[in-house]
Amino acid sequence: MFLRVLNLLPAPAGTSFVPLTILGLIILYLYTFGKRDPRRKQLPPKVKGWPVINQTFLQQIDNTPPILQRWGREYGEIFRTRAGTTDFVWLNSKEAVKELFDRRSAIYSSRQPMPMAFDCATGGKRVTFAPYGKSWRASRQIFHKVLTPKMADDYSVIQLFESKQLSVDLLEKPADFYMHNRRYAASVIMQVTYGWRIPQWDCPEIHRIFEVLGRFVQCRKPGQWFVDVLPSLANSTVFNFFSQWRRIGNTFHALDDATWMTFWNQMKAEIVNGTAPHCFGRILQGGYEKQGLSESQAAWICGGLIEAGSETTSATLNNCIYMMLSNPSCILAAQAEIDRVVGSLRTPTFEDEPDLPLVRGMIKETMRMRPINKFGNNHCNTEDDWYSGFFIPRGSIVMANWWYIHYDAEYYSDPERFLPERWLNYPHSAAKAAAMADGKQRDHLSYGGGRRICAGMHVAEKSLFINVARLLWGFDVGLATDENEKPIKLDFSTKSLQPGSSSVTKPFRCKIESRSEARAKIMREEWECAQQAGISFDHIRWTV
Repeated sequence: MFLRVLNLLPAPAGTSFVPLTILGLIILYLYTFGKRDPRRKQLPPKVKGWPVINQTFLQQIDNTPPILQRWGREYGEIFRTRAGTTDFVWLNSKEAVKELFDRRSAIYSSRQPMPMAFDCATGGKRVTFAPYGKSWRASRQIFHKVLTPKMADDYSVIQLFESKQLSVDLLEKPADFYMHNRRYAASVIMQVTYGWRIPQWDCPEIHRIFEVLGRFVQCRKPGQWFVDVLPSLANSTVFNFFSQWRRIGNTFHALDDATWMTFWNQMKAEIVNGTAPHCFGRILQGGYEKQGLSESQAAWICGGLIEAGSETTSATLNNCIYMMLSNPSCILAAQAEIDRVVGSLRTPTFEDEPDLPLVRGMIKETMRMRPINKFGNNHCNTEDDWYSGFFIPRGSIVMANWWYIHYDAEYYSDPERFLPERWLNYPHSAAKAAAMADGKQRDHLSYGGGRRICAGMHVAEKSLFINVARLLWGFDVGLATDENEKPIKLDFSTKSLQPGSSSVTKPFRCKIESRSEARAKIMREEWECAQQAGISFDHIRWTV
């Protein structure tokens, strides 16, 4: 187990004693760490773990959600785990998350040092892993300009266009809905970033994007890389000689950098020959130097937009379909709501959203029951702090334990059930809910909090609404059946999630059938007209 945590220390033949020596030095270091500061006697209660090396549960990431739920019940509002010398402080209430991530955001907005995940695997250029500071603020400011509520409204023409193709894709190949949703999400954000569509799943661009996302998932899990748990080991000549982390990280960086620079250089060539579309990437190419960015950093900012917009949106759409199958009555209720508001002669639009609270509730309920990853939302505090009588040392990894909070009956009655109707009288968008002074009133924590809250939530919410509304307007959704026409039962526990750190439902079968020939005809005609008209970006004003 411990050798696995060390990410392997393969010794050359005849030198097997060297890893044991390294291991002994590490154990001695861990044993003496933290004995000097008397305030550590007032740390949050610690989950029992292995001697010296402490908790290794994050290495079994697929089992993490139920473990975190159990510990939340056992230890209360705040508890602690350890990985090496790193303290993980877990927050198990909305109030604690609001207090630390929002009200004390000045000291809870950083990331822990990550020699592998940030410095090596991304060359220090992936914004989501960057520590709080001047470089992060400059990049974040650009993200905010691209993803404001006003810009999200401007992008609705792109989202509506792509959702019309998605509807026809579902008519023609309903069994491939999982990949249709992925294509939709990637095409929307690619058009925002570089002005290029992804018309089908078999485009090489989309496969490169999801290969990057696969490596990203390997990097982001807390405790995945021992050198990220003990960052000082990055400067150890002996450790680096026998460990593989730097070789793996350099490989990841080379592959990801090649993808993002390929897209960037293609846009640069289009600008030179006068064929570049109006898009954010084109504007950034003319202004990144004024922001103090290198060309490589600018390309990775564009890549960060594509990363953020591709996997999480499609995963939530697929998770929503999966979870609604656990409560078929909510599908019928949502369809009745849509029929009452929209009727049968047109498809839903963004203007219908205020009148479709049950559709909005399906989205909120999905994000409550399936937050974006299996371990929680992590921040790092840059100063020593105290909360509820407990000491939180500087450099702790402070986690919003959404797997406990989202299933806490104090906030959500009958939390194990998918009940969109619980949101019928909840009028707030995710952004407004996150800004509320009373943290208990927030809908869910899946977009994070504080200064590191998801900048793209406005765009994501619009994509989720238009596609869920159109799906239920045009299609009946139900369990797939076997050869005897009997429904195939699904497991709605977290065991249904794919291996890895993301909360992505494993590919699954379900029944998606047009509600009527008349509705199918409307969807096909809409898509045909949309293709003929195309999309105009002229109204969008990007700035950097």
